[in-house]
Amino acid sequence: MEDTGGFREWADGVSSVVLRGRVRAYTGYWEETHTPVHRWETPAGELILIVSFGDSSRVQPTPGAGELRTYTSFVAGIHDRPTRTAHNGRQLGVQVRLDPLGAFSLFGVPMHELGNRIVELSDLLGPDAERWAEGLSETRAWQERFSLLDRLLADRMAAGPVPAPEVTWAWRTMRRAGGVVRVADLAAGAGCSHRHLVSLFREQVGTTPKTAARVLRYERAAWLLARGDMALAQVAAVCGYADQSHLTREFTRFAGMTPAAALRSAP
Repeated sequence: MEDTGGFREWADGVSSVVLRGRVRAYTGYWEETHTPVHRWETPAGELILIVSFGDSSRVQPTPGAGELRTYTSFVAGIHDRPTRTAHNGRQLGVQVRLDPLGAFSLFGVPMHELGNRIVELSDLLGPDAERWAEGLSETRAWQERFSLLDRLLADRMAAGPVPAPEVTWAWRTMRRAGGVVRVADLAAGAGCSHRHLVSLFREQVGTTPKTAARVLRYERAAWLLARGDMALAQVAAVCGYADQSHLTREFTRFAGMTPAAALRSAP
């Protein structure tokens, strides 16, 4: 798509069946604008993997704090505050939305080391980071790139650690509930102590169950508000907030603005 602001191309894709539940979606992007682009990225119950084969981007290394730093390919861990991103007018690459448990198998590191952080992909994959970027760059069609990503991700995840069944059950249950679930009930359902679940959750999801639940509630609330067919009080009730003011406080923390301001700024 070309307009007075420049050229933009986006392509969405889904992973192969073998990766379902571990990879949420692919997005290919190619953007060339006449001026620098600045964006806010808000929290979600996922990690973002960027494989770039164009110019670099600038991102806050700690979401919500500090000056922007230059990255090429990188991973954004689960975060609980909005973060700023920017590029100088050109970006080309692929975004992979990773379920936290898929990311745990992919990277093989304690996920709390990625929580509220932006990490160079080469620090996690070593030389594979450059090889992935080169392979994707040489593949011209988006669907072929997504197929290549399927193979690369599946091979590495198969060789990585397997999430604990307690965490898998608790995380899937929490996601289905949109975060509206008590941690004590998750521990009981998983058949382990509260302390044990919290420890495993930090290692394999990247944050505590309580924080993860808040992120998932915000994510659902933001989606419902953007849909535009529910009043704020209704969204608060559906998403398990005590009242509308509670939703507004939580939304402001995660989005950096009130729900009303977010709706006004939406494209």
